[in-house]
Formats: sequence, structure tokens, C-alpha cells
Amino acid sequence: MQKFKNNMSDGWLFTQELRFFRNFMRNWDRDVNDSDFFDIFANSNNSSSVETQALLKRHFPLETLAKCEGISTEREHRSLRRGRNDADEPKIVDIRVSRNVDGVIQELWNMDKASRARCRAMLEEWCDILERRKTRSRRQKDPMEARMDEICRVLKLSDVERDVLTYAAVRQMTCFDDYPVGCTNGRNDRAHFFAMATDRPTSVVTAALSAKGRLRRYEVLDVDGEFPRGCPFRAFLESGDGEMLEGQFYKKTSVEDALPWEYYGKLAEEHGGILRKMISSAKTGRRGVNILFYGEPGTGKTSFAKTLAKELGLDLFEIRQGDRDGERNKPQSRMTGIRICNEQVPRESSMVVVDEADQLLRTSMDFFAAMFGGMGSSGSEKGVINSILDETVLPTIWISNAPAKALDDSVRRRFDYSIRFDKLGSRQRLSIWNNSVKKFRLERLVPAELAEQFAQKYQTNAGGIAMVLENVKRMRPRKDKVADLVDSLMKPHCELMEAKTKDDVLQPAKDYSLEGLNIKGDVSLDRIVEAVRNFRNSKDDGSDPDRPRMNILLWGPPGTGKTEFVKHLGQTLNSKVVVKMGSDLLSMWVGGTEKNIRSAFEEAEADNAILFLDEIDGIVQDRSGAQRSWEVTQVNELLHRMENFKGVMVGATNFMDNLDAAIMRRFTFKLQFDYLDEAGKRSFFERMFKSRLSAADATRLAAIPNLAPGDFRTVRQSLYYLGGSVTNETRLNELEKEGSLKKGAGRRIGF
Repeated sequence: MQKFKNNMSDGWLFTQELRFFRNFMRNWDRDVNDSDFFDIFANSNNSSSVETQALLKRHFPLETLAKCEGISTEREHRSLRRGRNDADEPKIVDIRVSRNVDGVIQELWNMDKASRARCRAMLEEWCDILERRKTRSRRQKDPMEARMDEICRVLKLSDVERDVLTYAAVRQMTCFDDYPVGCTNGRNDRAHFFAMATDRPTSVVTAALSAKGRLRRYEVLDVDGEFPRGCPFRAFLESGDGEMLEGQFYKKTSVEDALPWEYYGKLAEEHGGILRKMISSAKTGRRGVNILFYGEPGTGKTSFAKTLAKELGLDLFEIRQGDRDGERNKPQSRMTGIRICNEQVPRESSMVVVDEADQLLRTSMDFFAAMFGGMGSSGSEKGVINSILDETVLPTIWISNAPAKALDDSVRRRFDYSIRFDKLGSRQRLSIWNNSVKKFRLERLVPAELAEQFAQKYQTNAGGIAMVLENVKRMRPRKDKVADLVDSLMKPHCELMEAKTKDDVLQPAKDYSLEGLNIKGDVSLDRIVEAVRNFRNSKDDGSDPDRPRMNILLWGPPGTGKTEFVKHLGQTLNSKVVVKMGSDLLSMWVGGTEKNIRSAFEEAEADNAILFLDEIDGIVQDRSGAQRSWEVTQVNELLHRMENFKGVMVGATNFMDNLDAAIMRRFTFKLQFDYLDEAGKRSFFERMFKSRLSAADATRLAAIPNLAPGDFRTVRQSLYYLGGSVTNETRLNELEKEGSLKKGAGRRIGF
């Protein structure tokens, strides 16, 4: 640890060292076992100087000094007197210090009480000399003293706390040694030494250093009365750059560029009213309110906080995430910043935002918890963060990308209100595109219709949109090149972030048609499409409790056209289709599958999309055979979501008999897709191969069992690169092979 030298340029810090040394010297009346205790004398004076020797001779008899090891004497022999033949004993006429003066003073201090009293008087005189010199050399207030004043002002430290903090600074920043016995016997001794140096009762100093005291609460000093490693207060005290101390912990954030309240639509309507009342009531209540915004990154949590502050007419203060050099602040520094902000900014007109609060809110876990996915020691102390949540007097928005279950129950229950932010829907993305276009002043290059195309095509977040448009502005393309440039920038970004583009969305084959499919039931596919259209066009205002759901089950052998029908349905209704395989939703973690099911429905609802759950049997198998609790809860979660979903959900399975009986009641329509009949085979053959069948070929085709639309596509693709002319005979041969590969042909589906 670096310490300053005791020289005349040290200013205020050295005068404080003198003050504490005086106090210690007056209060300590035992032997000194460590000569370093007197370093203040040795380091501020030359051991061979005339001034040192003069001080010693002024305060001590020469005979006493002669007894000290390390002091040499000069003697003179007196002449014979009164008849005596032998010379008298030589007389000491001067002394010279021949070793370190701090060792000499230690020996004099420990000699006896009289010598100790003379030692005190000499040291007092020397301190007076140094103080006079320092006073003459100081023409204005020392910058370090001004910074100490600033710390005390911001933290509202008492005189005792200021003295204790100043003493801690002297101990760690100078060569001052406050342990005259050479060692300590624990924290009680340290408090006793602090008390002697500050000339205050030990009980008062102990209270100032307690966990409830401001010095510990604000992480200025640790339990040993020392600056913690990386302490921002020590850094500020040593070399503050002139900025007010508060600026190291929080800053006022402009809300002028906040998005309009109307932009948030459903979010503002659903939560706006209660947020207004809650935050307004916090101005006059005994405590503030803690509000948690959590969920997917890039979903507008920070932007909504700024908009909320602007809508309520409040100043927004952000707890800093890093220092001026870009180094990230530790959780302890950020928690200190929250406490300081709560004491400094006006309560009636302020709101605080703690962005990226994941590490603060995720409390420390033990080793085994860390092994199984916990935060380990990188989180904050549970007791500290809970105290901060309890103590806050300002409305505070905490923003986290962590899922709710990642937070300890004791932390979660302290939030007065919470909002979960899910992935952005196309309407939200469009608003972000439009606002970002205005922000970068790109209206000429990106008109509204082009922004709408981008919003539909790229399923990225606000950060990705801003990044791309900033690069567009920097690169200044021609207007007719903007779409290509955005595509070049956005595609690798979406790939990096694992975000989908419209190219990934299901699209039916160009030659797809409902004609020829073998659908068992009284309702044709055309009428199903129309029913879905009517459902989407009608509004659910809650007045009709019997308004049926629009859940559709498609079942039958593989390749019979189930997935293609869903693609066709989305294209016909100009609706996005959110596709989730049963295996996509399954999670190895307890509760993970239920969360994935919930997220799938919420994603579809946010985009007003059709939700397609392919291979649905993977997550809703019959509960009667369940052996584990989670096998039941995941089925219950899906049933609950289907019951309350206001959109269109389509499920598909090859194994209908495996489905839980309760789910069957939740489907409005159940459509069986079977192998093609004779007419269907002929229709698909002529449409897929662009070839007419002879009577003999038609008879041969009709005799091939278990053909599905997928078989015709498989054969067409297998013959695509063979070149030359491909005859109907070759096609029929390949179709017969596909039909023969169907194992268990003719048996019931699901067995």
C-alpha cells in the first residue's frame, strides 16, 4: 500500500498526522515496543542535525543521554585538586546521536517516568515547530482537506465519524504507526487505539465503526477500520478530479429523448394507472417504492423507465455502472451509490433507475448452489441488498435481464410492483424502427413503408435496430441501396443474436394447394380457413362468455400435409406463424418446460400470430401414465394456456392416441389428415410432376398404398439432378419404393 512521505508538501494530511500523534503520545503511558511509533520525529528531522541534538540536550540531562545506546559523548578531564593525585571523573560536555533517532527516543521513553515526561515535552515542542512551519507554508486550503469536507458533506458524517475517517486516512496514507506495542489483540484493541488517537471515548469510536454506522453502511471503511480494496472514497480523497463526489455514484439522466407514452400501448394501459398512483404516494409516505422491470434483454425496459419519468414530470437519476475510466463499478459501490442518491436528491421530484441490476439482486450462494447454476460469490450480500430495498425513500426502478426465479425469495418479495418484459412483437418493433429513424434523421432514406418491411422481416431488439441505423447514417447509401445495406448489416446481426428473419418463417410450397388432401370429417379445409378468418376479425370484448376458442388439432401419418396446411393458413390470412416443436419446449430443468410453454403463447399473442405446436404429443402425453410430478405440471400449463389464449393455436401430431384426454376437449376443430385416396394421388402426381397420366399409369398409381403428399415432393427432389428426361414409369417406381418403406402400413395411427 503506497504511503506519502512526511515532508512539507504533504499539507493537511501531515498536520492531521501530527494531531493524532500528539493525542496518542498524551494518552499512552506504557512502554513502546516498536520504535516505528516515533517515525514522525525521525522522518521529519535528520538524526545528525544540530536541531535534533539541541532538542535532546534541552530536555534531558547529559548524564541521562549518556546512558542511551547509540549516543556518543564528548568528555573533558579536570585537573588535580586538593591534593588528590588521581584525576577527577571526566565531565560530559556534549553528545552526538550515532544511530536512528527513533530508537534513541524509544529507549528514553521506556527508561522511567521522569524520562518519559521529558520525552513527551520534547516531542510536543517538536510538533509545535513542525506545525508552525506548516502554517507558514500553507497559503490556501489544501485540496485533500477540501475533498474530506466533500465526503463528510455528502455522507453527512458527524464530527466523531470525520475524525475516525481522517485517522484511517492518516494510518493508510502516511508512515504513521499507531501501534506502540508492536501488535494488536483484535478489533477491541484497534478501537482503543482509534480512541486514543482521536482523543475520544472508546465507546463513541466503537459506535462510529459499527455496522450500523455511516462509515460501514456506505462502505467507506471495513470492519477493521480500513479502506476496503478499490474504495472509491479513498481514490477520491487522494486524487479527486474536481467533480462533486455524488457524480462518482449517480448522475441525472435527460428524458427529453424519451419515447412517447402512447408508443407503449398495452404496456402503458395495463400498468400506467397503478404506477402513477404508487409513485405519487411515495412522495409523502414513510418509504419509497421499489419497482422491478425484468425479462428479455433489449425489450425496452430502460426506455420505458425514461418515458415513465417524463410522463410523471420527475427528474431521473441513474446509478452509475462504471467510473470515468470505463471500469465497471463493483456491486458494493453501486449499493453505496443508491444510499447516497436517496439522501441527496429531492424526494418530491425525483425517480431513481438502477439499470443492469442483475448482479446486485442475485445474492451470494454457497458452493453447492453455485455448482448447480447459482451466482456463487459474485452476487451481492443478501442482507445488504435487502436493507437497501427496505430503506429506500425514493421511487426506484430496478432493471434486470435475469428471470424471476434467479432472484432469492427474500429479494423478490420486497418489490412493491413488477413488470415482466417479453420479446418484442412486430408492432413494437415497428414503433422502434420509426422512432429510431427519426432519432438518426433518416426519414428520407427509410420511409414508413420500408420501416414496416424491416419490422416484419427482422425479429431483433431495439439495440440491434439502433446499431444498424447508426451504420446506415455513417455509410450514407443511395436511397435505392438502403434495403440491401440494411439486409447486409441485419442478417449477420440476427445470426449472431440467434434472432429470426422473415426468411426463416414458414412459407408454403409455391405449388401448394388444398386440392387432393384426404381430410376426414364434415368440415372442409376451406371452411376451416374461413372460420379462422372470422375468429380473427371478431373482437373479444368479454361480453360473450361462450365465445369459443380457436384451437385446432391436426393429426395423421407423417407427410400427409399438416404442416403445409398451417403454412397455407398463415399466408392466406397474412399472419405470422410462430412455430414451436414439442422438443423445443422441453427443458432439462424443473419448471423450464412450463416456462417455455408460457413464453410460446405470449410470443404469439404479442405478434398477433398463429401459434403452431408441432409434435404436440411430446409435451401433452396422457397424465394417467405419468410417473413424475413435472410430467403432470407441464400438461397442466399447456391446458391453462390453451384455455385462456385469445389467438389461434394449431397443434399437430402423428400419434393422437398418446394425447391426454383433457386436451382433446380444448380443440374447437379436430382434423384427420389421412393417406391420399385415388383422386388425391392423381391430383398430386400431375401437379408435382407437371405430367399427364395414361390410363395404365393411373391404375398403377392407384394401387400404391399409403402415399402422402410428402412422398411426391421427396421423389421430385430425388430426381431433380439426374438430368435427361424422366418418365412417368421412373416416377411410379420411386413412389412404389416410398410406399413400401412405410412400416406397419395399414395399422391405426398412434399404435
